[in-house]
Amino acid sequence: MSSSKKNNNNIMGISFVDLSGQTEDTTNTPVGVSNRFDNDEFKEMTKRRLMGQNGSSTARTETPSTTETDASVQETSARTDKVLQDIAGNTGDYSLLPLSVLTPTPDEWNQFSSISNEKKVLMADSIYRNGLQQPIVVRALDKDSTTYQILAGNTRKSIYEVLYEITQDEKYLSIDCKVYGYNELSDDQAREIASDTNYVQRANLTGRDKSFAVRTKLNILKKRGEKQILEKAAEQMGMKRTAAFSWNKMANLIPAFFDMFDEGRISQKAATRIAAWSHEVQHELYQQADFITNEIIMAIPAKTPSEKVMDKFHEVLDQTTQEQAEAAQIGCIDALTEEDDGYTLHLSGKAPSASQLVVLYIPDKKATAFKNMYKDYILEPSKNKE
Repeated sequence: MSSSKKNNNNIMGISFVDLSGQTEDTTNTPVGVSNRFDNDEFKEMTKRRLMGQNGSSTARTETPSTTETDASVQETSARTDKVLQDIAGNTGDYSLLPLSVLTPTPDEWNQFSSISNEKKVLMADSIYRNGLQQPIVVRALDKDSTTYQILAGNTRKSIYEVLYEITQDEKYLSIDCKVYGYNELSDDQAREIASDTNYVQRANLTGRDKSFAVRTKLNILKKRGEKQILEKAAEQMGMKRTAAFSWNKMANLIPAFFDMFDEGRISQKAATRIAAWSHEVQHELYQQADFITNEIIMAIPAKTPSEKVMDKFHEVLDQTTQEQAEAAQIGCIDALTEEDDGYTLHLSGKAPSASQLVVLYIPDKKATAFKNMYKDYILEPSKNKE
């Protein structure tokens, strides 16, 4: 594993800052499978970072103690080693390979979300200062070992390319690898490694990431003829069986609804119900995204046939809209007159159907929660009252 000290580099008159011996916050820096990030913006951000001239918040990130950083790296490494051990046993070896012989993970194996430029810059900065903390994982694609397929580490390999372009230091033309020989892994094992290493190495998995990882695991276990695959997948991925069930169901969501879930606009229960419907229905439903709420989705029975989902959605939406309109007509308190023996209330508006007028004194500590729960039915003082 590379751990050599970094020397100052002077390329084209640019002086790079000697950052050896310093630490950086890599706790939230995801690593693993991704081949969709090579862009000029990332290269420029990395160059500014290494020059010590980046005035953004990224450059001012508070640095944790070396112990905290080392502990995070060790934990991720241990989890990765366990994945490799569980899937491939004691096979494989370590070697330094030139970048030129490495080919990326197949796209169909790599449907995880892209890593942000900011996090990739932190990864590049850490590698530049401290060396590669975790080898990438590859397998030989031919008997002569002239081509190797990356199973974990597309991002790290591409960062090495950028670091070489910036520094012209030839040490970035090769990278430490965990190498599996030709035919040492089956395609299913290779695909499982690609998915599981992503799952354990990424700090911030999206809903789509988790669904893809669970679906991949279940498909591989099923293909092997394993029994009780849901229980086994949940155990291997460190989650409850019910969670594995939901993530697998959600794998049928269209990307737009995954975005709504990740943004907190729909719950996992609502997302799971939507995922039960065809993509055609989901696309049609998403056209009504501004009106979609958890309550409306959950009001549509789970076994509603796809061809009747939109009719039921509009029926529930109309009913909800009517109830909201009735609540809006509830009126307000126009005046409150204090009498010797009590109060006189002067109200405007009509009470909603099937409701009763009740006057309550609410303890201060419970007033906020009560108002949040019954806000559509509470009479407030008139806004026009002086």
